[in-house]
Amino acid sequence: MAAGCLFIVLAGLSAWLWEHLGSQPAVYVVGDSITALSQPSISAALTDTGYQATISATPGVKLGQAQTEVRTLAQHQPWAWIIELGTDDAGASNAAWPQPFLEEWASIAPATCVIYVTVSPRAGPVAMQIDSSIATLAGAHPNVHVLDWGQIEYGNSSWVSADGIHPTPQGETALAGLELQELRHAC
Repeated sequence: MAAGCLFIVLAGLSAWLWEHLGSQPAVYVVGDSITALSQPSISAALTDTGYQATISATPGVKLGQAQTEVRTLAQHQPWAWIIELGTDDAGASNAAWPQPFLEEWASIAPATCVIYVTVSPRAGPVAMQIDSSIATLAGAHPNVHVLDWGQIEYGNSSWVSADGIHPTPQGETALAGLELQELRHAC
């Protein structure tokens, strides 16, 4: 009987290793226009380094508007998520952002790794509230990590377009590199 249990355990371990180490880890990236502009760079950075990237980016999307897409993607729970949402909520001073933020978290929480990309605090009080909620999640859940793009992007003026929100081509490449770096470092 003990040999049979050992065989089952070893078979399960082998299946897990094959699934997680023998194939490309799936990474789902969900964002707004910042991700849409950066999509070619993000896709290249992830796929060139062995990740299976699925990118869903909709310019102008608010947290609540992204919920259907997040729930749909979450049906095939990936190894990791990169979430870059909230800029449009901040720009519209959308006070209703907390509920969809929590619903989003409930959908993605089972992933091995979740990277939240912060919103620029220059976008106002809602941005700071969203970033604070991201920090709280990261402090409470070991699978949550923060990429502080909201601050980093302003460290290099050539990364941000004249509107102060959207990345330039250099910024798009930088964001993709930072997302890859965070995946490798934190996950």
